[in-house]
Amino acid sequence: MATAVPPQVLRYPLEAITEETDYLQVRLINKSFAGQTLIRSEENSTRPVNDLFPVVSSRRQFPAETRSFIESVLGVILLPMPSNITDANSVSYSDDSLDAVTAAAGQAALGIMNIDFPNDQGGGLAKFVETIGKETLTQFKNFIGTGGIKDIYLKKLAAEAASIAGVGNLTLNQILARGEGQILNPNMELLFNGPTIRNFRFSFKLTPRDEKEARQIKLIIGSLKRHMAPIDAGTFLGTPNFFELRYKQGRDNHKFLHKFKQCVLSDMSVNYTGENIYATYSDGTPVSMIMDLTFKELEPIYAQDYDELTPEDGVGF
Repeated sequence: MATAVPPQVLRYPLEAITEETDYLQVRLINKSFAGQTLIRSEENSTRPVNDLFPVVSSRRQFPAETRSFIESVLGVILLPMPSNITDANSVSYSDDSLDAVTAAAGQAALGIMNIDFPNDQGGGLAKFVETIGKETLTQFKNFIGTGGIKDIYLKKLAAEAASIAGVGNLTLNQILARGEGQILNPNMELLFNGPTIRNFRFSFKLTPRDEKEARQIKLIIGSLKRHMAPIDAGTFLGTPNFFELRYKQGRDNHKFLHKFKQCVLSDMSVNYTGENIYATYSDGTPVSMIMDLTFKELEPIYAQDYDELTPEDGVGF
């Protein structure tokens, strides 16, 4: 059986990261879909790349609806702590209104939808359609007959008819305000729309001090570009690889700063004239570069994500 090749570790600065150093670790993750099984399994093997940075090469299978995938680490990139570290969590809300007329109409429609669809054969569908018609008429009569709904509904129809006829842009509330000095209570309320996806933008200034460090920078830039690109598989395109980001303190995860969920690298730009002037070493390596990276998480943050966190895990996500 062939021995698995451990993931490659690239880092900048080459010699400045020690056991006491804080840094950003970026793991390059490949996910390959494998069958329809929903059973989760893990098989991890740790191979030390050097004494300071052991790298875990893992193959993990996760349930995902009716498909599963196998996850493996392709490489690790170690970068200095960014100069601007922030996290921003947000959820989406919007104001909404529901007046009495709309609420009554919705209740009537709900009554119609509660009719059971027939399971029997032979005339069942015809009877069902007939029942729907009768129930619609009944619910409409109840809707019109509720309190002052009939008068309001007639004014609403008049406003719509005037608009269709091209007589201005007349609304129900305009008729009510002018004729009765009141409008429908909109029952304004703030409603939850859903979660949002976080993104993180980092900027790194790369200034190689020797040939070895220049090679590391070249490999880091090339590796990020390659793994963010889709795979051309002919008829289809394969999903680019994913990225796991972690703030680290030596071997350990950072005990204060926020955590990340798995990300994609959506944008990357490199300025090869970091000092706003073209200057290179004899081999053509620029003396200063600025690399900007934008990562986006694959899924939102949920309350359950905090359930297993401890104070040692920092501020959470």
